[in-house]
Amino acid sequence: MLYRLLLSLFFLSGIHGSFAQLQFIENKGQWEKEVDFKSDIQNGAFFLQRAGFTVLLHNDKDMQAFADQMHGNRVIANNTAAKSTAPPINNRAITIHSHAYRVNFLGASSLVQVIPEKALPTYNNYFIGNDQSKWQGNCKIYQAVTYKDIYPNIDARYYTDRGTLKYDLVVHPGGNIDNIALAYEGADQLAVKNKELIIGTSVGEVKELYPYTYQVLDKTRQTLDCKYMVEKNVVRFKVKNYDPNATIVIDPTLVFCSFTGSTKDNWG
Repeated sequence: MLYRLLLSLFFLSGIHGSFAQLQFIENKGQWEKEVDFKSDIQNGAFFLQRAGFTVLLHNDKDMQAFADQMHGNRVIANNTAAKSTAPPINNRAITIHSHAYRVNFLGASSLVQVIPEKALPTYNNYFIGNDQSKWQGNCKIYQAVTYKDIYPNIDARYYTDRGTLKYDLVVHPGGNIDNIALAYEGADQLAVKNKELIIGTSVGEVKELYPYTYQVLDKTRQTLDCKYMVEKNVVRFKVKNYDPNATIVIDPTLVFCSFTGSTKDNWG
């Protein structure tokens, strides 16, 4: 199912406009039904699902070669279009190497509530291909999405901050941090280096930065000691010295090169 999903979305991952912030586009039937929202990232795509997310990455050099071919092998120098001195590539088949991995919240509730936030006044239309059942219009765009009670009294919230993709795990009083378990499927490697989570793929590494963690006590934000715990392909969080009666926020940041909204030229 994941393989078919990625194949069907491959050529859509880089052709929507240039965004300063990553955005979450609702799925109204234009994509596989297991997808709730899709985002364009540089050289890939990010999919939100009810019990986790999927990251699709393309090889940067392959994508650049394809873009050059689609643009007639042009190069840009000092904001002036010029013919490239490289041999023509328009007649050469280009293979784009890609890699996808999926993150599932193990034991997640089937009754999770999906709450999109910060709707934009614009929308997207998808009239692609000959199958009109896949055509959808007025697809809303949001700047954040919360999955409420993904575990009892624990929410997952996805958003962007300064061009980076972030997801908060919000543990409300009564929630158990030990319930949080993220299973990584399709990654070549999973390791902790310098307190960061490194996800190895065939087209490069993805980092999840040190999980900044805090809770607010007496109106003051207090930072907590938190670290990744990896066992085979499952990641958990170890938090020390917290007050179980106050809300805890675990705040990793995903980084893949400039892992942000699409900045490539538009082409189709």
